[in-house]
Amino acid sequence: MVYPRKAILFPPQIGENGEVYKDSVPKKEFYQLMDLKIDYAFRKLFGDQHYKKVTIAFLNALFIQSKRAPIKNLTFQNWRNIESEESHLNLLVETEDKKTICVEILFPDQNAPEKQSFYFWPKIYRRQFEGNSDFKQYDAVVTINILNFELFHESDEFHHIFRLAGQEEPTPFTKIQEYQFVEIPKFIHHWNEGWLNLDDDALPIWLLLLAAVDSNRNYFYPNMYRELEKIAITDKNVEMAMKAWRDISHIEANKLAYQHRQKQIIEQQFLKEVEIIETKRKITQERTKLIEQKYNQIKKQYEQQKLALTEEKEKRLEAEENAVLANREAAKIIIRYGKVVARNLFEQGMERPAVKNITGLSDKELAELQEELEEE
Repeated sequence: MVYPRKAILFPPQIGENGEVYKDSVPKKEFYQLMDLKIDYAFRKLFGDQHYKKVTIAFLNALFIQSKRAPIKNLTFQNWRNIESEESHLNLLVETEDKKTICVEILFPDQNAPEKQSFYFWPKIYRRQFEGNSDFKQYDAVVTINILNFELFHESDEFHHIFRLAGQEEPTPFTKIQEYQFVEIPKFIHHWNEGWLNLDDDALPIWLLLLAAVDSNRNYFYPNMYRELEKIAITDKNVEMAMKAWRDISHIEANKLAYQHRQKQIIEQQFLKEVEIIETKRKITQERTKLIEQKYNQIKKQYEQQKLALTEEKEKRLEAEENAVLANREAAKIIIRYGKVVARNLFEQGMERPAVKNITGLSDKELAELQEELEEE
């Protein structure tokens, strides 16, 4: 059965990017449950030996999606030779088909979360090489990444599973390497739209636990909590999880540690934002410097080209002036030479038209020349 969401009387809240969260209210003093997307709170619930059944049920909901056998048992690992251990939950699970799987639950930030997951997978896998040279005994490693932001914008699904497969045919190469990503904002969107099937799919039930409190926006989703209360009536694991969630949220020492971790995360996010801004500032400065250098280079080339064009123009004008003078001198020589030839031709008795054709002198010049000969 698909559960449609009904409108409630709580005023709509404006979330990030202008999104309206109609099914959410600001957290009041009464709603002081921890946000299980904060790694500390998640570890207190899903990383506690007393709530092992809860952790198994949660992981089984994820394993069903990747077609793995149900989990029979698990042990909590206490590895301390890995960076950011505080934000991870390490488990070694045994499935009903007698296979062991290393599980690493991560809470990556928005700084290339997929690369963070890829970074930690080989570290977990290589731990098995310590004192063991039998490759057949190595276990699969599954990293589960819980994201409080959207990563795969081209997809509407909130749960993604990745394995090595062929490029032309989607045949799995191996099951020892697996990455799972859960996008909580998309899950909330599915909830608001009434697209979740809580009867046939266990994963949305457990994700309601993670989504019901949003410390980033200071929101609490009462309808999610009420739905969990209904499910807890018949589901003992959900009932145990709800009770444990309330218990750990009201222990004063847990509250202090939880608030401290929240501050750490906020500070880390702030420092990363500052680092990003500083990086952008340096990039901008470098680009400005390069643009300025390019401008000065172009300006210099323009000035050089302008100077060269000016010099070329001056040389061309000088050459044209010299050519005019030369033509004038040549014309004078031609005219003098033409008159000498014309005089000789007239003296030999040649008619004016013939002399004109030979010398190129004008009628006026030839007439004047004839008058001079007659006067002589």
